[in-house]
Amino acid sequence: MKKISKILLMLSGVVLGAGLQSCISEEPFDSGRDASLTFRAEVKSDVITRAANVTNNAELREKCVVYIESSKGVIRKFIGLDNIPAAPLSLKQGHYVAEGWTGDSVSASFDKKFYRGYQGFELEAGENKEVKLTCNIANVITSVNPAVLDLNAKHVEVTFSHSRGSLAFNEENIADGKGYFMMPSTDSDLQYKVVVEKNDGSTIEREGKIEGVERAHEYVMNITADEGENTLGGGLIRITIEDIPVIEDVVEIYGRPTIMGEGFDLASQIVGDPAAAPGTSKAFTDKVVYMRAYDGISKAVLTFGQGFDNFLGTGSSSVDLINPEGITRAQLEDLGIVWDGPVMRAEESSEKTMQEMRVTFKKSFFDNLAENPEEYQLEINVLDEQKPQSKYQVMTLRIANTDDAVEVKAPVETIDAPNPETDPMGILAHTATLQGIVKDDAATDYGIRYRKLGDSEWIEIPANQTRASAGLRYSVTLTGLESGTTYEYKAYEANYDNCAVLRFTTEGEFSLPNASFEEWSTYSASTMLGTKNVALPWAEGNKDKSFWGSGNEGSATANLTLTDKSADMLHSGSYSARLESKSALGVLAAGNIFIGQYVKTDGTNGVLSVGREYNGSHPSKLKVWVNYRPGNGVTIKDSNKEFLPENFAGGSDHGQIYVALATEPIEIRTNPSNRKVFNVDDPVVLGYGEVTWTSAFGPDGGLAEVEIPITYFEQAKTKKATHLVVVVSASKYGDYFSGAAGSVMYLDDFELVYEN
Repeated sequence: MKKISKILLMLSGVVLGAGLQSCISEEPFDSGRDASLTFRAEVKSDVITRAANVTNNAELREKCVVYIESSKGVIRKFIGLDNIPAAPLSLKQGHYVAEGWTGDSVSASFDKKFYRGYQGFELEAGENKEVKLTCNIANVITSVNPAVLDLNAKHVEVTFSHSRGSLAFNEENIADGKGYFMMPSTDSDLQYKVVVEKNDGSTIEREGKIEGVERAHEYVMNITADEGENTLGGGLIRITIEDIPVIEDVVEIYGRPTIMGEGFDLASQIVGDPAAAPGTSKAFTDKVVYMRAYDGISKAVLTFGQGFDNFLGTGSSSVDLINPEGITRAQLEDLGIVWDGPVMRAEESSEKTMQEMRVTFKKSFFDNLAENPEEYQLEINVLDEQKPQSKYQVMTLRIANTDDAVEVKAPVETIDAPNPETDPMGILAHTATLQGIVKDDAATDYGIRYRKLGDSEWIEIPANQTRASAGLRYSVTLTGLESGTTYEYKAYEANYDNCAVLRFTTEGEFSLPNASFEEWSTYSASTMLGTKNVALPWAEGNKDKSFWGSGNEGSATANLTLTDKSADMLHSGSYSARLESKSALGVLAAGNIFIGQYVKTDGTNGVLSVGREYNGSHPSKLKVWVNYRPGNGVTIKDSNKEFLPENFAGGSDHGQIYVALATEPIEIRTNPSNRKVFNVDDPVVLGYGEVTWTSAFGPDGGLAEVEIPITYFEQAKTKKATHLVVVVSASKYGDYFSGAAGSVMYLDDFELVYEN
């Protein structure tokens, strides 16, 4: 049952450390033309032969570390799968590798598992590509076939082990237990020991090994007796090992070298004692930098850059500690640079060997540097010996030995504004919620400053937090903004005002086309009784292009017009829309108007598409002027009683307006055999509001204003609406052919109101 192709990503805890300390760089702007990458990642956590379900384990998702690398090194890093942007990433054309890992890398455990993933891909200029990275189980897995419990033994114990850990199976965990091993670099085999205690008190013991174990494989031990089923009468047992691959395909890839400071952050500037007297040593101390690399370190190059003018005295600015040229080890030691190694180092999560070097920059190295108003920069470049292609890592040691050279660290930092695609409610038409991050526990009086692009004066909004702590994200909400306007903003602190200036643009407000129903036309529609002219609330007689639609096409078969212009009651202009429910051949047809279009007639039923594209904004309410007079003597179809209110028959009709924001147009069908009505719980609906009248509304002969608040659902926080829906009916239950003929509604001046 061995697989021909085995693929496994090697990303050890050491590589994790390297990634967290390494610089993340962008590709140079001249390295190629732009491409677009939509990137997704998942963790398959269930160990199932040749199948695995995508996990929703929040901890695994949160802990998952993902890198995207090019030939230049790491260019993107994400910690937590939910922090991978849904919006496409802009990258240069070229070859990339996505790597990821999560879980717990321990020697042996019954419950702690480790997952790795690797995906290489190419991006062509102008390409819009989707890539999904899957992190699969990376452990060697062991289990014992529960059939051993049927052998009538007094006690059974099976122990699997390698040089760094062991796991014991017995009656308590054999039935459903699995062991998860991370193999040390020095081990390729798993040892096992089987002890069976028979009912007479005698024991049978067997030891052995499973050779050449491989990750992402489950090794199932089968134990049978020598004298048939369910007996241990003799002294023999038979042991067989079944090797089961638990995932389909993986490739073997190992991380790049690690460069880290021992007891200090190599990414931070090294500064001596600021209290030292002028003209004296800055009281530096020894600093140790260690380097680790798979398959050996082939080069460990120190390049003396800014400030180090001919530091080596050789005419060269670089030296390879593995093979120094033009300078001796003793001369480097005189300069205050000493090193140990490289030496071999065992890694339990690695099938490869690893070498380590430790370089010590002595106190004398720092003390002998001339005082410099700029920082010194020493680049450390490590190249490994992996085949077929070696990998490198670069870090820079930065040294300040004067007050002028000391890096002023920002106590706060500006954070990018919410992305409208992934956080669509972060920036609205008149409000914006922005964040900063505290970098220093001593920060005081911090917040956000903002201004309209082009203005000179900043407006300051302090954060609500009263106590600072490094890593704290604080937020402020800006109000009173202008819609469709670009603003600048930056984080600030009482003693610091040099944070990055970023921008955001507020949502634009959306005006409903023909909201006052001043424009009307007709179009020709084919009906069972021939071609009919159909009234349309749009200047151009084309229902496909019209923002508004109605059921007039369906009622045209019976020579009825349910919705038309009217000058009888107005709020502004020359016309309003008049909706009237009518009866034809004993069937009610509701007067209606909606954003969308009438698609077709299905027998005597209608198919509608409600919703038109709009700008994706977030109005607070829908406002409209209305007069409604319900008809009396409601008639209903008996087959639809279950969908209607009790005591509806014979009473007054109900009128309704509802508004929704959705991610796609919504189909409505009135045919009972495939009926589909609007469902506010449909996941495509992100926001909703409605008003229903069960009696007359508005003064006689006039219109009254109605405001319909819109409630946004949880999914609106992560999804952007693309379609606006408004549906109005003089008979709310017209979809069920129920209501009262003579129900009349007048509408004028629809408006979306933006309060936020």
